[in-house]
Order: sequence, then structure tokens, then C-alpha cells
Amino acid sequence: MSSLLIEDNLQFDFSECKPCKPVEKFDSDEKSTYGMMAVDFVAETADSLYFIEVKDFQHPKATSERRKNDFKMLIASIEDKDAIFPLQMGQKIKDSLLRAYAQGEKINKDVIYLLLINCDKLAEKERGLLATKISGHIPTGLNDNRRFSNFSNIRFEIVDARKIKSCYGINCTAMQ
Repeated sequence: MSSLLIEDNLQFDFSECKPCKPVEKFDSDEKSTYGMMAVDFVAETADSLYFIEVKDFQHPKATSERRKNDFKMLIASIEDKDAIFPLQMGQKIKDSLLRAYAQGEKINKDVIYLLLINCDKLAEKERGLLATKISGHIPTGLNDNRRFSNFSNIRFEIVDARKIKSCYGINCTAMQ
């Protein structure tokens, strides 16, 4: 585990966000998730447990056609009530919390789910609409007080790669 982690074409430096524990790459090839979905990273600070999912729609290896289709998919996810992307993003936090529960972790901190979408074409209004759509697929609370004490809800936010440092102290840079 390290304070410097890579996902897609983005490098994340968690050294300034002062996690209490080393940041964990939660969704990796080395870890079996037994068919469950998982967020990319888990970071813990004194007050919060962060579940971070990264979607890099500007990866330099993606063709312009792929980028165009990805953007269309994001916009369609806002408009289509049966869109799969919001459902998958909600499932990632549910499965990640279930995995933590199954491992016997006690979660007695605020849970914050950050979905980092790296896509310059996605405007703030569209990000807000997409966040609202995805929020409907996120659990609102957990009832097992033995493992989830002081836990009442999950704060969810879609974050732009350019703003994650100012909001959360996490440096995010594109690799070449």
C-alpha cells in the first residue's frame, strides 16, 4: 500500500490528504472479489472513510470515437431511467460496503463515496444531474449497529479530476 496509486491514465497522490491508514487499492487484479463490484480506492482519515471510484473518459489510448461514445453514454445515463451506468456506480459502493462488513470491519466514521469522472466535456449541470441519478442507487443507511456504529448515511459526490485537490487534498495528474 502506498500514498501514490495509479488508475487508468491518472496518478493519485494521497500524501497531502493525511490518511490514518495507507490508501488501499480496493479493486485490483490481485484481489478476488468473487463476482462483486468494488470501488478503486479506499482511504481513511481521522473523521471519514472514503470510497473512491475513477472513470477516466480522457485516457490518451482511447480513440476519439470511444471518447465520443463515452460522452454520449454519460448524457444518456442522465436521461434514461433504465441506464446501466448509474446502477453500476451504485452497486460499486454497495458491494464495497458489503465486502468491508464481511471482513469484519467496524465503520464508525462518515462514509464518503467519491466518483471521479475525468471528462472535460461534462459540464457542471450535467455532473449534478448525473449525481442525482446515481444517488438513487446508493444505500441510504445500514442497520447493523455492531459493525456500522455512528453511521447514518453515505455522502456521495461526483468530483472533477481538476478539483479533487482543492476539495480533498488528493493530487491527481494525467500520465503520458
